Amino acid sequence: MKLAFTGFLIIGLLMGCTTESTSQPKEETKDEQPEVNNSKMWKDVSTPEGFNNYGIKPTLNAWITFHAEDVAKTNDVKEYLPKITSLTFENDRYFKIQGEDFQKDFDNLHLLAAMINHCVYVISVQDKKGIGTAETYDQLNKSYKYFTELLHDIDVVINYDGKGETFGVTHQLDGKKVDKLESTFQFPK
Repeated sequence: MKLAFTGFLIIGLLMGCTTESTSQPKEETKDEQPEVNNSKMWKDVSTPEGFNNYGIKPTLNAWITFHAEDVAKTNDVKEYLPKITSLTFENDRYFKIQGEDFQKDFDNLHLLAAMINHCVYVISVQDKKGIGTAETYDQLNKSYKYFTELLHDIDVVINYDGKGETFGVTHQLDGKKVDKLESTFQFPK
């Protein structure tokens, strides 16, 4: 059962990390600027048609602010998974960005979501077997803390042009704690 769940988790993660591409040729116009190959450049390519959740404007700015605030005020472990699941689903379906470093940050959000999902599953199995869950709860809380911090830093980039207090966990802002955040992707046994 654990092997099957892990397989589904990996498949879901891989599906969430892929990007759709179209093979239609790009029309060139004289007004277009050539693309700059800068890993810090990013662009909002969201398609929020049909999004009407939470009573917010269907924009990347409003969406990321809502979730950054909502996730930060959550301290009930049972609410972690529903909140991150809705955020990652909405990110995959409606709200997207293009940009090399920024995409790495959104990929890290997805990996943290997978880690949280895994921890919740392991805890449920351990509880049923009467096994101690302290180590897995520690991993769950650590992953959720980084998820919250990363979401905050992404909000600072999107809504404040990277100006403001951050936790230093984004590639986009050359965060000094990115390696520490990415070390949490080691799944507990």
